[in-house]
Amino acid sequence: MSIWYFIKLIRNVNPWKTIYFNFHYFPFKIAIKTPVYIYWRTELKGLGGRILLPQQIWRGMLHFGKYQVGIQDSFYLRSIFDLSGTLRLSGEAILGRGTRISVAEDATLTLGKNLVITGNTEIICYKGITFGENDLLSWDILIMDTDFHKIYDANNVHVNIPRPIVIGNHVWIGCRTTILKGVAISDNNVIASGSIVTKSFESENCVIGGMGSSAGVKKRDIYWEG
Repeated sequence: MSIWYFIKLIRNVNPWKTIYFNFHYFPFKIAIKTPVYIYWRTELKGLGGRILLPQQIWRGMLHFGKYQVGIQDSFYLRSIFDLSGTLRLSGEAILGRGTRISVAEDATLTLGKNLVITGNTEIICYKGITFGENDLLSWDILIMDTDFHKIYDANNVHVNIPRPIVIGNHVWIGCRTTILKGVAISDNNVIASGSIVTKSFESENCVIGGMGSSAGVKKRDIYWEG
């Protein structure tokens, strides 16, 4: 680690919350490696549940609240960490400033290797949300696997139970997208900005866009990089 990298790091990372967070969740031999960096303007709202790390552990595997985008208000925009269930980390992940995650008891949020969330994104997990490898999320995104309030039909059957969300590998989710319960997105797809995704898509290498039941594949045989 160069001296300039270290100086830049301590300017952006909150050392007190980083130390507290790591020693709260991990045994001493792991905590001293500081696998998680907590950045300024991050609220540690709930520190329950557990965090599962891969076999290989290194410093700064998870960056939570990292400032990345010039159009974001770096002073007022906050990140929120609220964990009651399980957070599973598969490799390095960057959750940008304004990322707000809430994982309920008995729920599991899985962050795939090389996941990048640009910022100002809400992830609400009451059942299970899984991100694959090399996924990229833009900003102002909402992903939630629950409706919170229960809806019953005429036979008193609960019809809107929480259902898991699965995002495949190398998926780019455009800004201001909403992904709701029960959705599965296959590998190498792009979700167009402003989409509301309420159903699953098995096709790969596609641009997917639209709102609700009208959402569909807009273009096939594409690839994206970045």
